[in-house]
Amino acid sequence: MIYTTQKFQQSISGESHLPTFNHRFTLTEETNWIYFEVEVSRACWFNMLLFDPNGVPRLQYMQGKSSPKGIVLHQDAQHSSAATLPGPLPLGEWTLEVYVTDNATSDKVKKELEYQIACEAGSQELPAITEDIVPFGYDKWAEYDSNGFVLNSYNWDDAIEEGEKWYKGDFHTHTILSDGSMTREANLKTAQQQELDFFVATDHNIISTSWLEGETLVIPGVEITSTKGHWNALGASRWIDYRPSRKDGGLETEQGVNHLLKEANESGALCSMNHPFLAPWHWQMEHTSLSGIDSIELWNDPTFRANGQATEKALLFWSHIWNEGYTITGIGGSDSHLLPHKSYETGGKPSLIGDPGTYVWAERLSASSILGNVKKGHVYVSRGPVLDFSAQVGETSYKIGEDLTHAMDQNGYEALCKIALTHDSEEVMVHWMEDGKLVHKERGLSSSYAVNWKDQSYHWLRVEIRSIDGELLAFTNPVYYGKKQPTVQTWGELIQKARVTGFEN
Repeated sequence: MIYTTQKFQQSISGESHLPTFNHRFTLTEETNWIYFEVEVSRACWFNMLLFDPNGVPRLQYMQGKSSPKGIVLHQDAQHSSAATLPGPLPLGEWTLEVYVTDNATSDKVKKELEYQIACEAGSQELPAITEDIVPFGYDKWAEYDSNGFVLNSYNWDDAIEEGEKWYKGDFHTHTILSDGSMTREANLKTAQQQELDFFVATDHNIISTSWLEGETLVIPGVEITSTKGHWNALGASRWIDYRPSRKDGGLETEQGVNHLLKEANESGALCSMNHPFLAPWHWQMEHTSLSGIDSIELWNDPTFRANGQATEKALLFWSHIWNEGYTITGIGGSDSHLLPHKSYETGGKPSLIGDPGTYVWAERLSASSILGNVKKGHVYVSRGPVLDFSAQVGETSYKIGEDLTHAMDQNGYEALCKIALTHDSEEVMVHWMEDGKLVHKERGLSSSYAVNWKDQSYHWLRVEIRSIDGELLAFTNPVYYGKKQPTVQTWGELIQKARVTGFEN
């Protein structure tokens, strides 16, 4: 039986800045489900959230190119849509909050736009029209809690595989739940074809509450997507209130972003800046606190033409970050939006999940182990070469990302660093980068470089693998000695300091 049917309509005039709308309805009778269907008059950046009478977010929706028009919240997860929080549907006033702009890089609606949201609520059987929804999925990550939206059913320590080794993954993926072209099933299938051990689900402003069965570890996350830049909360354990309607402006203001980074960190997530120099999606929040950043996506989808230059800028700026004394981990992300056979260039290589691959040295294949070792810098990123790196100090060998301070203090401040590659061609160059400068390069599948840091100053060393003509094939995170107290605190301050050396953002 259907208890209520309502339609919410909104016309937005041109030149509206960050328009946000609230639509309310009241449940007065016991209800099993609430169904919504969205229609928008033209392409735009349309986000919708549903809050129950307790203020708990219960439904997240973004209208993308392949997203479903309908979404259902049900008491039973088996009948609910993906990205919802199934459970009891309390009586009282519910609120839909809609946030809309022209596109992901605009904070305005510059020409007229209309949307309509049809709402039905009832008991017993669902309407037949809901057959095309994206189903919740078998693997439930969240159980309803009246105190808030938390992923209280996700097992962060559950290991798909035991054993200390390099695990290959992807930290930036999308589905049809936001603006991607692939379903969650397709993401899993492609990840397996790409021989990935894990990936992070990072749809735009949507934290997944469930997933599907598969052989690949899927880690919860979200891409907080403002009109001034994007960042990932990797391992997000609760809903992050990014809304521009917050008192601090949420994801659209400098103050709001710093608050969000702090809140994400406190919830246990790693905060990772995405494609920071890829215009027009580059990072523009100059007052962002560098201390709130855990990692930077240095290498975004290499098949997207503009990413070649953007990656080189990111690598250069990363050197300035490390020279300043911030030990921020460098990672990669495919930012997968296309179907596996599609390319951004006519006749170009397909854009695939896991390209580039980010390798994490971890004790086991669990979310907590993967994320914990990203934080420690035990990471390298590659489009093909498999790396074997070691830093020998005395009689002990250390891996990528390790702090060599204590070992070098005990063994004469010297380390012999070696790298060996498994690759289909010997025509590669190994570049050794010490404190941001190229200090040695060598052709072939192996190379070594000795450091002597007897001055006991802060130092670091990493490796880049490039083709003979300079194309990036892989990079490692640094090993390092000592600590340095940063003299700048924000993203913008470091940009300005880097410009003194010729850096252009």
